[in-house]
Order: sequence, then structure tokens, then C-alpha cells
Amino acid sequence: MKKTLPFDFLLDYLPTGIIIKPAVGMFYIYFDKKIVLIFRKVGKNPQHNGIWISTTRENHSSLKREIPAITDFVLDEGFDTAWLLLSDSHDDFESSAIQLCELVSRTDKRIGKVTPKSAAMF
Repeated sequence: MKKTLPFDFLLDYLPTGIIIKPAVGMFYIYFDKKIVLIFRKVGKNPQHNGIWISTTRENHSSLKREIPAITDFVLDEGFDTAWLLLSDSHDDFESSAIQLCELVSRTDKRIGKVTPKSAAMF
């Protein structure tokens, strides 16, 4: 059974040249040698559904100011993470997600991290 990319309307707002890799319940989005986003929509732990934003702590406040629907990513186990979350249950999910994808398209320096795996894909 082929998994379907959630929020596939966002592909219209992402740059050409992205690489999408399916994982368990998620789709990793890579661009410009970086992991930039993860799209997630599964039944288990729905509070984690939406778009995970790869960033660093120093960018949290400016990204949240620009896109108020973005929140800290909190794992129930208390695991600390620098990722941010745009929940798919937020009232402004669609417009905020488009705004987020446009930031990726403009290679906003606040979004994305180079990892050995991401660098090896390009």
C-alpha cells in the first residue's frame, strides 16, 4: 500500500528540487542539502500531526513572530527538541503552511539543518 503525502497542496509552494523521503508515518522534505520540514498525519499521537520545522533555538522567536500558528514542539516524554510544530489542527494551518513553504522556497536561513544524510542526497 502506497502512503499518500499529507498536505500535498503544499507542493505548489515548495521549490523545485525538493526531495521527499517517506518514513514511518511521516514524509521528510529535503532541500538545498538540508532537512527542512517533515509532514506528519497519522492516527497515533495526533497532537504531533502537522508540519515539523527543522530549525535551531535561536530562530524560534522570530519564526513564531512571523507565523503565529507555530508552536514549540513538545514530546510527551519530555524529550527536548529544537524542532518547531505547525499543528494541522490550528485554525490558520493552511495559510500558515503556505507561508512556511514560501520561506523554504526563498531559502530562509532560519529553516533547515544540514545533516550527513541530507548532504549526501544532493
